[in-house]
Amino acid sequence: MNLRSSFTITGWEPAEKDELDEIADIARARIQKAFTGDLEGTSVANAILYQTPIQSGGYAALERITGKVGDREGTFVVQHSGIRDTEGDGPAYGDVVPGSGTGGFEGVAGTMKIEESADGKSFLFDLTFG
Repeated sequence: MNLRSSFTITGWEPAEKDELDEIADIARARIQKAFTGDLEGTSVANAILYQTPIQSGGYAALERITGKVGDREGTFVVQHSGIRDTEGDGPAYGDVVPGSGTGGFEGVAGTMKIEESADGKSFLFDLTFG
């Protein structure tokens, strides 16, 4: 099932200064999002991020999504990562963590990618339900 959901970042909590890694230019953050579209819901992600002095960068995240698709309600986790060039463009892809689905998402599997358009950023899911 192909789904598109726009998202907005509703919270960004960087790691405390005393929790920073030895590599000072790698950051950690807890990120909250709200989704609208084919999947309605919210999420919380824990991410590791890196930005170069020329504004390119990369990230890796584990994100628990709580949402609703039609009659299905529940949670599942996606693991995703991406890179971006100095223009802010770059791919971001991920996978549903096997066995992470609860409630109506129990047995969910699939992939996702992040797409940016004039309307903002969206998660594009390709999911199957077990």
